[in-house]
Amino acid sequence: MVSIIICSINQEFLRGVSENISQTIGIDYELLVWDNREEKRGLCTVYNAMARSAKYEYLCFIHEDILFETPDWGKVLQHLFESQPTVGVIGVAGSKYKSAYYSGWWTGDDQLDAFHINHRINGVDHPMLHPKERVPGFHQVVCIDGVFMTCRKSLWEKSPFDEENVKGFHYYDLDFSLRAARICEVLVTLDIYITHITQGGDYGDKWVVETMKFHQSHQRLLPFGRYSTERSNIDLYIAAKWLDRLRSEKISAENKRAWIKTQGLNKHMSQLWYPLLKFWLYRPLKLHMVHNLLKKLK
Repeated sequence: MVSIIICSINQEFLRGVSENISQTIGIDYELLVWDNREEKRGLCTVYNAMARSAKYEYLCFIHEDILFETPDWGKVLQHLFESQPTVGVIGVAGSKYKSAYYSGWWTGDDQLDAFHINHRINGVDHPMLHPKERVPGFHQVVCIDGVFMTCRKSLWEKSPFDEENVKGFHYYDLDFSLRAARICEVLVTLDIYITHITQGGDYGDKWVVETMKFHQSHQRLLPFGRYSTERSNIDLYIAAKWLDRLRSEKISAENKRAWIKTQGLNKHMSQLWYPLLKFWLYRPLKLHMVHNLLKKLK
């Protein structure tokens, strides 16, 4: 029995996912929709308001631009919660470690990340499955992507979304799942497959500012993880991955300087000189255009 909660700004997406849910979920559910086209409230505020009115024991927070590919995915969720009583939160993408360095849930490290999702970007499918062997069918993590996030209502009652400190539409998922991971188990299941219909994420100035704000307010709680690795340089590895991830984004020089200075990345020039160079010059020198041209010529 699942209460599905959606914060909606696109009626076409909402119609598509609503019909898709009815055809695929396989168990009783209710659909709770908040029309956010005018008020544009932050997700923490919306999710808490809708969760208070939910009647079922499991709360499923999803983006409206997704489609479920797995038949009876509701039964998969129900079985996981019933067979794993210590589990409080389940997602389809997440990581076993959250660095204190500025980053989203993704680390880029094969030992740490788990995900099962298809990104449909500009009409082209990009299926992503890791670990590819799918054994076992779920992985314990500490933070998950909010594109699909299901929890026990009892867990939400103990630790609701932090609408006082996490505003807007970024980091609500990491904040919620990181706090949950301190009092229960958080899982990524590989047995629910969704398609995320997207134009590609916006990781420009607004995201950068929110990222810096989040990490500075959570500096006492990070790093945090559940993983077994002897790599001592894992944090610098993650920092380098995100420098590379952001190299082609529209980020002002002021925010680039703040990104580097507030993390102290300039103190690690011997290890990070190349990702830092790309972070500074890749877009200003229009190397992203050259890169895209070379990809088309292959």
